Amino acid sequence: MLNVFAMALWTVGVFASLYAGFLKPELRVTCANLSSVINGFATIVLTVIIDPQISVMTDDVIEGRVTESRFRRAITTLIGARVVGTILAQAMLIPAALVIVRVAEAI
Repeated sequence: MLNVFAMALWTVGVFASLYAGFLKPELRVTCANLSSVINGFATIVLTVIIDPQISVMTDDVIEGRVTESRFRRAITTLIGARVVGTILAQAMLIPAALVIVRVAEAI
């Protein structure tokens, strides 16, 4: 679920900043440059939580502690999470854009 959420954030970041510029035209340049507010959180989650687990599982497969079929299922699940995260991103567009507008107003 965390991977789905991170993928949704990562997908929606740039689109949300563009939409935020549409919502608040006087701050559109600031909003357009704030996609990192959304993408930064997703990058941290992926780098700190998701990627290390995949690396450990890859090492376990090489050393024989995890079967190759289980590893393939895990990778298939991660791919499915990317697809579901992309679909979830559509629902997150407006809330993410509103967050970016609030940040732009605070700046």
